[in-house]
Amino acid sequence: MTSTGERLALLGGSPAISWPLPHEVWPPRAERSELAELAAQRDDDISIKGSSGPVRALEDAFRAFLDHRIRWAVTFNSGTSALLAAYFALGVREGVEVVGPALTYHAALSPVHLLRGEVVLADIDVRTRGLDPESLEQAITERTKVITVVHQWGHPCDMDAILRIADKHGLRVLEDCSHAHGSRYKGRLCGTFGDAAVFSLQANKAVFAGEGGILVTNDDTVHDRATLLGHYRDRSRDEVLDAELRQYWVTGFGLKLRMSPFNAIVALHSLAAFPERKQARHNALGYFGERLAEVDYIEPVPVAEEVDMGAWYGYKPLFRPEAMPGVSRTVLIDALRAEGMEVGAPSGPRLSTLPLYTGAQSPLFPGTSKVANEPVPGSAAELVEQRALSLPTFTEWPTGKALIDQYIGAFEKVGRHRTALAEHAAADG
Repeated sequence: MTSTGERLALLGGSPAISWPLPHEVWPPRAERSELAELAAQRDDDISIKGSSGPVRALEDAFRAFLDHRIRWAVTFNSGTSALLAAYFALGVREGVEVVGPALTYHAALSPVHLLRGEVVLADIDVRTRGLDPESLEQAITERTKVITVVHQWGHPCDMDAILRIADKHGLRVLEDCSHAHGSRYKGRLCGTFGDAAVFSLQANKAVFAGEGGILVTNDDTVHDRATLLGHYRDRSRDEVLDAELRQYWVTGFGLKLRMSPFNAIVALHSLAAFPERKQARHNALGYFGERLAEVDYIEPVPVAEEVDMGAWYGYKPLFRPEAMPGVSRTVLIDALRAEGMEVGAPSGPRLSTLPLYTGAQSPLFPGTSKVANEPVPGSAAELVEQRALSLPTFTEWPTGKALIDQYIGAFEKVGRHRTALAEHAAADG
C-alpha cells in the first residue's frame, strides 16, 4: 500500500503496480494436443465442404454446450457472417426495421444495412447494459420485424420483458451472444430464448476459433435459409429440409461463408477448456468487484441475482465524476495508466455516431440514406459511453489475486490524491 504522502506517478511518483504489462493475455497458448490435431488436419483435409470432421464435431459439441436445447448449429467464418445469415433468414429486407441497442459493437446490427433493412435504436438499461424494455416498446413501428438482443459484456438482458414485447407485437428475436458464452438468465442459457442466436468465436472471445461464428436455432426455415446463404453444394444438399429451397443446393444464395476446419479445431479445444476458465474468471472478477466497492469514485459492474455472467467478456465499471470534481475520465485514465494499470475507455461508441449508421448517403447503395435515430439526450447509452472504464478480464486464479490487489492499491492511491490530480488537469487546461 502506498503512503499518503507519495506523489501520483503521473506527477513524478512511483507506480503503484509493479506487475509488467500486458495484464490480460488472451487467447491462451495452445496445448500440444491442439497443435498436433491442427498438424494432422493439414494432411487430412484442409477444406471441409459439408458438415463433417472437426466442423461437425464443433457443431455437435456446441449443441451439447447449450444443454441440448437447440436443434440446429451452423458454423460460419465469422460472427458477423453468422449475423448476416441470421438477419436474412429472419426476413430482413428493404422496408423492414430491426430494433437494437443504441450502445453495442457495430457488427451486431451492421449486416442489416447489407440487406437494405433499417436499424432503429432503443436505449439500454444501465443495470444490464442491454436493451431497455420500455425504450424497446417505444421504438417498435408497423415496419418492425426483428428485435436484436445483445447480451452486452456478458450480462443477460431482461428476457422475460423482451419476449413479452416480441410476443405482443408478433416479432422475431435474434440473440447476439458474442459476449455471453455460458451466461444464464434465470438458469437458462443465453442463446436458447430467441428465434435464432449467434455466437462470435473471434480470438478475444472466451470460446474462440481465431475467426469464426456459429448460428443456432430450432426453426427449420431459419436453418434452411441461413445455410443456403453461406453454404452451397454438399451441406445445402444434405441438410436443407424444404424441397423448394433445396433446389438451390448447387449455388446456395451466392456466398461462401463457411468455417475452416483449422478454426473448428481451435474452437473445439477452447470450448473444452471453457468451464475451468469460466470458473477462474468468476472467482477473479467477483473478488475484483468486491474490492472495487471500496473505491468511492468507481461503480462496480452490477450483476443481477437472477443471472450468471458466463464468460464475462471484459470488466466495465463506471466512473463517478461527481466524486472527483475537476477530473475527467480522460485524465483519470491517464493517471491510472501512469500507475501501471491496463485501462482505457470501451472501444464501441454509440451507433448513432458512426458514419455507416448516420451517413447522408449509404456507401453500399448510393442514393439511399441510413440515418439512425438518437435516443434522447442524457440516455443510459450516453451515460455508459461517457463513464465506462475498460479493465482486464482477469482469468488467472488464485495467482491473479496479487495483481488485482495492486489494481485496488492504484485506484486508492489516485483517490487519495484527487485534489492534486484536479489541479494538474486545470493547469493543463
